[in-house]
Amino acid sequence: MMRKIIYATGLVLAITATSCKKYLDIVPVGQVIPRTVADFKKELNKAYSEADYDKGLTLWRTDEVKMNESRSSDVERVRNHFIWDENGVTTTGLTFNWQKKYKIIFYANHLIQELPDATGGVAGEKEQLMGEAHLLRAYQYFNQVNLYGKHYNAATAATDKAVPLIVKIDMEEVAPRSTVKAVYDQIFTDLQTGLSLVNVDAFETASSYKFGKISGNALATRIYLYTGQWEKALAAARAVLEKKNTLVDFNTSTELPTVYNSKEAILAYEVIYSAQMLLPAFVSDQLLSMYNAEGDLRLKRFYGKDSKGNNTVIKIKYADNNYRQSFRVAEIYLSAAEAAANLQQPEVARTYLNTLKQNRLTPAFYQAEVTRVAALTGKALLQEIYDERARELAFEGHRWFDLRRTSQPAITHMLKGKAYTLNALDARYIVRIPTEAIRYNPLLAD
Repeated sequence: MMRKIIYATGLVLAITATSCKKYLDIVPVGQVIPRTVADFKKELNKAYSEADYDKGLTLWRTDEVKMNESRSSDVERVRNHFIWDENGVTTTGLTFNWQKKYKIIFYANHLIQELPDATGGVAGEKEQLMGEAHLLRAYQYFNQVNLYGKHYNAATAATDKAVPLIVKIDMEEVAPRSTVKAVYDQIFTDLQTGLSLVNVDAFETASSYKFGKISGNALATRIYLYTGQWEKALAAARAVLEKKNTLVDFNTSTELPTVYNSKEAILAYEVIYSAQMLLPAFVSDQLLSMYNAEGDLRLKRFYGKDSKGNNTVIKIKYADNNYRQSFRVAEIYLSAAEAAANLQQPEVARTYLNTLKQNRLTPAFYQAEVTRVAALTGKALLQEIYDERARELAFEGHRWFDLRRTSQPAITHMLKGKAYTLNALDARYIVRIPTEAIRYNPLLAD
């Protein structure tokens, strides 16, 4: 069937959900059918180009942010998420883009299915494209399962509901929710297959949105960390740091590590935010209190004051292409530290943690931190690593997922004088599937 699918010029797929509940509907709009490796490279580039701001939208569920209520129209766009009611009645609200992720998955499925028969290309090019498609599919399913499924627990994953798992082209399939285990099993398979096929370490800056060996291992680090496979997480982190380990030293450089061309950039794929998501955002008092006011250089580098000098605004992330970032070196150091701490290797964990601190703190405060951290072991050391993740990776789309996989604490948000609370271990730590997706596929309501 897919060999007969008609594409627009540039291999653009027009994909929409349908009332007859088909998985996707391919609209014939042109005459170009992908046959060569060059054709499939264009299709893969189209998959990479699809904007998805879901990780940015999770900001409003976290303890990182408080509301700038003076921006009333923008407040309404994020209000549902700020009060953990993502399917609420606010009609102008931003929603999680369920369809977009499955559109990207569709592209990946098509490449994996059809690329082996493609003609042309230089030696190794087909394998690289196939590897990228597997890694891209793994990443999309990883993001989906961590939004809409329970955090991975080996004891319950086989029965915990997650998202539909679709890995082949079937225009008539109406898929139910798969389990967390089934989705992760596919993620693990795609991860290993992708890593075995990609043969480019890293692309030049202009193409650094593409998966290669280093970014593939960065993805492996995050996946294994989230699933508690500490030895694999540490091994993958070391594979990254063997080839890319440079951190921006805030004592000597004004470079932001979150821009696409930073020396820390590993995969510059996602923008994370649309402008509408960030306009009403102030930094929460809780997050600001985690930084040392004198010794932590991130406090001034990451944040600034609003025009009245009363509230703190974000400088580390903006809603434009300069801030494309999915994986960077600092995250890998922190993941290596966390994995080592869980493997009862505190000295190794401290080494990774202190390497990051040395590049973010004044020399005097760094020395004080080395002394303080040297006394930490067990849960106290792990908590320090979690806190350092909160400081270092703030507003990069990590916090919601870190809260989910660690403590799932209570969070209270204030809006127009009213308190809204997400209770500890609340069921709302799992995002509900969008109402629109359920309307097209009632099996998702289960």
